[in-house]
Amino acid sequence: MYRLMKTIHRIFGITGSLLVLLMAITGILLNHRSWIGYGSDNDLIMQKWIFGIHSGVLGDTSIVWLTDLGAVSMIVFSLTGIWLWFKGSRMAKRK
Repeated sequence: MYRLMKTIHRIFGITGSLLVLLMAITGILLNHRSWIGYGSDNDLIMQKWIFGIHSGVLGDTSIVWLTDLGAVSMIVFSLTGIWLWFKGSRMAKRK
């Protein structure tokens, strides 16, 4: 059970971390819009794409499920981390 929980922890940790990283990068770019050419017509497509990813809508397609996946991944990652920590503490006390 410990190995299974460790595998689940890794998978959800990597998935959640990548999605949180994506949200953090797009958030920084939106806070510093001059970095992505805000106000110019040249980079309007990139601005729309970055805002779309961060807000959960690309064109007419909703990608809110992607942010939901990130949230669920971080919840599972946190719960399995707590479980592994307690299980590891008990295993260490036995030795």
